[in-house]
Amino acid sequence: MHEEKVSFANPGGQKLDGVLHHPQAGIPRGGVILCHGMESNKDSDKLVLFSRELARLNLLALRFDFACADPGKFEEITYSGEVEDLVAAFAFMRDRHAGKIALLGSSMGGTVALLFAAQHADVATVVTIAAPVHPERFTSRLLTPAQVQQWRKTGYTFYHGRRINVSLLHDLEKINVPEAAKKIDCPVLILHGDRDDVVPVEEAHELYGYLPRSKRLSILDGADHRLSDPALMDRALSEAVEWLCKHAG
Repeated sequence: MHEEKVSFANPGGQKLDGVLHHPQAGIPRGGVILCHGMESNKDSDKLVLFSRELARLNLLALRFDFACADPGKFEEITYSGEVEDLVAAFAFMRDRHAGKIALLGSSMGGTVALLFAAQHADVATVVTIAAPVHPERFTSRLLTPAQVQQWRKTGYTFYHGRRINVSLLHDLEKINVPEAAKKIDCPVLILHGDRDDVVPVEEAHELYGYLPRSKRLSILDGADHRLSDPALMDRALSEAVEWLCKHAG
């Protein structure tokens, strides 16, 4: 298998770096774009593991950095901005691969994949891992009403010691993941741990209810948000790859 460093530009002209995992033999039977979470990047152990396994099974896999994975750009992060980054990644993948293209997203990346799939009918399938259906609830979980008002007033707040501009707050008030989920035509696999203390497992059940087409919900007993138990990571990998081979291969 061959790993190729690639780059492409988002609609705003920002350069996005990626790694394209090529299968060993012949023409790939499908393609998968992998989307990382909020405080992660394309080089996370999870995305590297998944990409290599997909390539081993003859699927072309692209893992890439959203623009705000750059520490200097993190403060500008929004869901809508990452959807635009995914537009660029999908176009890049379409140039490289004429067949089916699927999406796999972890945490915020899973929600971005859902929002993208609601707008683009040519997505073969989506796999989400610990994806929030109500990202707007993070403000009330993490901040008091007074702190939210201060965020509006000053134009920024801090999350885990990192600045985030008020543009994220405005974006969270604009997007509607449940309504987006209702518009998704492709099959969706939802993977979620029942011990996720970042995104409640109830949101996975809620997402399942909104999806109108072929879907599957798999609750990983004992799994936390990051799938830190290697056995549960392996189970998520196995289920995701089996689903992607079926629907994108």
